[in-house]
Formats: sequence, C-alpha cells, structure tokens
Amino acid sequence: MVIIFSILAVVFTLAGAGTVLKFGGFSKKALTRALAYAAGVLISAALLDIIPAGFSLDAKSLSYGALAALLALFTFENFAAHSFCGEYMEDCEVRDIGTVALAAMGLHSLLDGFNIAVGFAPGMVSGINVALGVILHKFADGVTLASLLLHSGRTPRQAVKFSLWLAAATPAGAFMAAPILKDLPPGAEAFMMGLSGGSFLYIALADILPRLHKTYDRLTPVVFPLGFVTVFLMRLFGK
Repeated sequence: MVIIFSILAVVFTLAGAGTVLKFGGFSKKALTRALAYAAGVLISAALLDIIPAGFSLDAKSLSYGALAALLALFTFENFAAHSFCGEYMEDCEVRDIGTVALAAMGLHSLLDGFNIAVGFAPGMVSGINVALGVILHKFADGVTLASLLLHSGRTPRQAVKFSLWLAAATPAGAFMAAPILKDLPPGAEAFMMGLSGGSFLYIALADILPRLHKTYDRLTPVVFPLGFVTVFLMRLFGK
C-alpha cells in the first residue's frame, strides 16, 4: 500500500505541474478549495491517527519528534522559494530559484514520502488518511513548482525536469522509511510518528491556512471541515 500511494503522490505532483505547463495556470478558487480540504485531512490525520498512536507508545519521544519536525520544516521553508513569495495564492515575481531552494523543496517532498510510510504504522485506516492528505497536497506542490520555475525564466523543459525530480523524492522517502520502521523500539517509533504528525500540523497550520485566509472564498469554511469528516468516516467504517 505504501508503494501504491507513493506512486499516486507522484502522479498528483506531475498533474499539478502539467496543468500549469499546458494551460498556463490553474483556477485559484478551485485550488483554494482543494487546499482547504487537504488541510482538514492533514490536521485530522495528525490529531486523530498519528499523534494518539505515538503517544500510546512513548509520549516524550513523540513530543521530541513533533518539535524536531516543526524546527526542520521552518528551516526548510526559509530556504524554499515559496517562503519569500506568495506562492499560488498571490501574484509575485521570482527572479531565480537557486539550488538551495530546490534542495529544500526536495527535502520537503522526501518528508512527504516518509509520512506515507509512517502513517501505515498504526494501521491501514491511519495510513490511508495520511496518504490522502499527502496526495492532495502534492497537486498544489506541482502547481507551485512549475509556476515559480516559469516565472523565474526557466523553460518548460526545465520545469518538467525539476517537477519529475520533486515527484520522485516522495516515493524515495517512503522506500527509505519503510525498512527503518520495521522492528523499531517503541521510543523510536513514537519519535517517527512525532515527526510525521508535527510535519502535518506545520504544513496545514503554518503553510496552507494562512494563505486561505487571504482568499475570501465563501465556500472555503465549508470545504475545510469536510476533510475532518472524511478522516472521521474512514475511522468509523474502516474498523
């Protein structure tokens, strides 16, 4: 299942990039609503699935893992291009995307694959909820990267190359994490779950939701809790 959902994450990343390359953009209103739903899934999966599972194993290790994820993602985001640009929700000009920024985006994508692998540790339902949140977010990542590359003067061919690289980092992260998660002591497994849960909360609360507040879309407050409902129903009928 980890392999299947990792491949789906690649497909959604390339679909986002391909939409920009073929049509020159993507409806901001539609993307806003998709991200609102994704944020609801990410938060719910973290608070209902990942963090409780890690807490039952080792509360202190879980907390350290969550703190490590928040610190790492804050640092990565400061090097990524979309940290100093309004990204897909606002118009901006990007002169160039440096190697460090691209590497930071790659690490972020690598962590998404790690999250998919960790999400299946508590069980199938948790894994599907986690993977759903990652996959929805990857479409926005593809839109973001392709848009920034084209705005910075890169050619469509270069945009495709970097989008493929970004997409491939997700299954790579999942493949690297899967063998590590086998036969881990409870403290180490809880730390891993803290990394995953903390990164989900950071992506949703620090990255997605602040931008959604700037869109003033009336349906966003309706779509956002649908992500909560999806995770809740998965837990209800998946057991």
